[in-house]
Amino acid sequence: MPFQDCSARETRHRKPTLGARWPLLLTLAVLTGACSLLAESALSDKPSEGGGSDATSTGGGCAPDCPEGACCGGTCVALGKDREHCGSCGNACGDGESCCGGLCTNVLNDPSHCGACGVPCPHTLCVGGHCSSECVFGFDNCDGNVVMNGCEVDLTSDPERCGGCSLRCPAGAICDAGQCACAPPLLDCDNRQDTGCEIDGSSDPANCGGCGVTCGPNMQCQAGVCGCAPGYANCNGSRDDGCEATLGTEEDCRSCGDACASGMICDGQRGCACAGGRLDCDGAPGCESLGIDAATCGACDVRCAPERPNCDGAACVAACADGLATCGSSCVDTQVSPFHCGACGVAAGPHQRCDRGELVCDEGFADCDPGAPGCESDLTRNPEHCGACGTACKPGAVCVSGACACGGLTPHDCGSACRACCSDEDCSDGDGCTTDVCEGGAACRRTGCGAGEQCCSLVACRQCCTSADCSGGEICSGGACIPPCEGGLVACEGKCVSLGSIDHCGACGNACLSGRDCRDGKCTPAWAPMTKTGAPAPRQMAAATWIGSALFVWGGRTASGDVNDGALYDPARDTWSMLGNEGAPSQRVLAAAAWTGSRVLVWGGGPFGSLLGLSTGGVYDPAARTWRAMSTTNAPRARRMPVGVWTGTRLLIWGGSAGGAPVAGGGLYNPVADAWTPTSSAGAAPARDGVAWAWSGTELYVFGGRADGATTSEGYAYNPTTDVWRSLPTADAPSPRADAFAVWMGDRLLVWGGQDEMGNARKSGAIYDPAAGAWRGIDDKGAPSDRSRVERRTGWTGWTGARALIAGGRNGLAFRRDGKLYDPMTTAWGESMSAAGKEHSFGVGVWTGAELILWSGIEGPALVSDGERFRP
Repeated sequence: MPFQDCSARETRHRKPTLGARWPLLLTLAVLTGACSLLAESALSDKPSEGGGSDATSTGGGCAPDCPEGACCGGTCVALGKDREHCGSCGNACGDGESCCGGLCTNVLNDPSHCGACGVPCPHTLCVGGHCSSECVFGFDNCDGNVVMNGCEVDLTSDPERCGGCSLRCPAGAICDAGQCACAPPLLDCDNRQDTGCEIDGSSDPANCGGCGVTCGPNMQCQAGVCGCAPGYANCNGSRDDGCEATLGTEEDCRSCGDACASGMICDGQRGCACAGGRLDCDGAPGCESLGIDAATCGACDVRCAPERPNCDGAACVAACADGLATCGSSCVDTQVSPFHCGACGVAAGPHQRCDRGELVCDEGFADCDPGAPGCESDLTRNPEHCGACGTACKPGAVCVSGACACGGLTPHDCGSACRACCSDEDCSDGDGCTTDVCEGGAACRRTGCGAGEQCCSLVACRQCCTSADCSGGEICSGGACIPPCEGGLVACEGKCVSLGSIDHCGACGNACLSGRDCRDGKCTPAWAPMTKTGAPAPRQMAAATWIGSALFVWGGRTASGDVNDGALYDPARDTWSMLGNEGAPSQRVLAAAAWTGSRVLVWGGGPFGSLLGLSTGGVYDPAARTWRAMSTTNAPRARRMPVGVWTGTRLLIWGGSAGGAPVAGGGLYNPVADAWTPTSSAGAAPARDGVAWAWSGTELYVFGGRADGATTSEGYAYNPTTDVWRSLPTADAPSPRADAFAVWMGDRLLVWGGQDEMGNARKSGAIYDPAAGAWRGIDDKGAPSDRSRVERRTGWTGWTGARALIAGGRNGLAFRRDGKLYDPMTTAWGESMSAAGKEHSFGVGVWTGAELILWSGIEGPALVSDGERFRP
């Protein structure tokens, strides 16, 4: 995103602003903290002093098992909690301080040790030895449930609440120090929430290195910098017509200004050379002599004698041979001679040649001015004669390779002319805090936030970003300052709401949706049935994805065969609506589907009765209910069951199978350009089936799998922005396995379960931390039973934002319907998922961010029409 100066706000937010509340809090600290302080002093673990010994002594008097450095004055002390020897011998804590973990601190106001050592506040301030409802700097209470989980949101790094509870970064953006930003080199140039960071600034010629930075004609964007395409140069220094000069011509042979002298032509990398039939005999620039002249017959030092007065270009002759004309003392072929074309003395002019006795123009040139010699007009770049004599480009356009195109300074085609902008939309810079206006097509004008507003995380102009921006005791909610809520209500998006309501059950915005009630702050029951009214025909192996507010289902196999129809399911209303079918891809099973924020991309798959794959797909617009085909040029090789994820700007396709064997490699599809590019093969994960995979938002992680019957513990990560693969470390990684579960937990990868080489299901796993570059094992106490996940058949995962869901799967022939939730903060398995009503084998299983939706599939030998939704 573009840089915006927010220094004033940053200065204002560098520390918690308690303002006028501080005296009140200090008084409260004194009143409520006295007892805690007295108790701390009375219960001190200070050991009895040895007679007259040096307090810093580490000498005798201590047992052999006394920790190193803990023998103080002949007594072994607990350095982690002894006030007289806190952290080291003789380091005494001051009055009113306690020793917690080897550091002196005041438990009256330390949020890490509030009231007693080891009692942390959940990101709230510690006042008088008690956790308050005041959030520490950088955190906020966004769900309104400060009693249960304190200030649970990190406003400095959470892209869902970046800089404020209601400030969500665009899809694919990151939250950096409370400001939304696209991960370089991605850019958000349309300021639309659904498309996110839609531009690759490293290669987009319309937004090269920044929104609206347009590369001119004959230029390309490389690494975020506009540069001339091969064979072109910017010789006039103007940005408007880009790289207007074509290299390899007599005017600019190898570089700008490298002009060939008279009688010379440009011979590519060799530079200027004598044109055919010409010689350089005087050493001056140019080739002034003719090889058919009797004075320089074939070479500079050959002069014809009187007995052989004529020259045919190779030797002196007495008379010209048949078929050659005698022009002076030269024997020439008037069909091809540039000096005597068709008749003696008719010479070719600039950019002309002799063809069958007629003067014709060189390619790309024309004689548009009969009064000028030769073919004077360059049709490839003359805007008055672009492509043909008299074809003039519209105002603001330039002539590029014989076609009119808008210039670099006037990149938008407004119909009658090319201008800097045609509408306000052309001026969008992706900054939600600016108003962008096109002024008469000549320039874009940008204005910032209005009076009484401020820029919040480069997302929007709001009255407030956090409560620190409000005065008079008001709080910030939904970007507006409002009075504190009373009567047990909490602030949510600018309103005071009850956390016992179905729309805000237990937390702000936690909607229970259809089929549930809110009881004691929890949506119940956990499982809710899906209506069958209006649902598509039951099917297996369908493509499915969550599109923000609905479940998208398409294709698969019904009782009547392969189909190419589908539907959308809305869990808020418990309703189905059919998809438009015109232009849809052909019937298939096991295709991949991904949501861009405005379109659904469906690709790959194959027929049910074959192991062959397809390399075709389609783009579905839910708003218009229309399909369009995806380009097949440079598409990945045909495959079934590929991994398909939306990266923020591209559809990433990887892996899959074809002909019964795993397929390696993949591709990236740009729906804006309708173009494919291959993924790098350097250091890439090899072809294998049963791979566990997860998308982190920036990288695709793959782990394990099997090849030739053997399982592996190798892991890889692929970054589509940089097109680079890297290997994960093997130390402490899960044991070799295939068909494991994988969940991205916000900043770490969980790999669990699977099966070994002998087909035995596993009950173990590990967590990979990319920041540390290391794996660590996890306890299997309370974990799900032994199970493995079979891609597109059984086994589902999800991330609630705080816990990872492992559900379904199988152990041998036994299918699992239950599951468990893992909490990475407590490093423990907790809440159980009760068993689903059906197996849903080969059915739809999609995690929405809040619910697991299971629909149709096979139960035993038959298709089922049932659907159900689980909410932790």
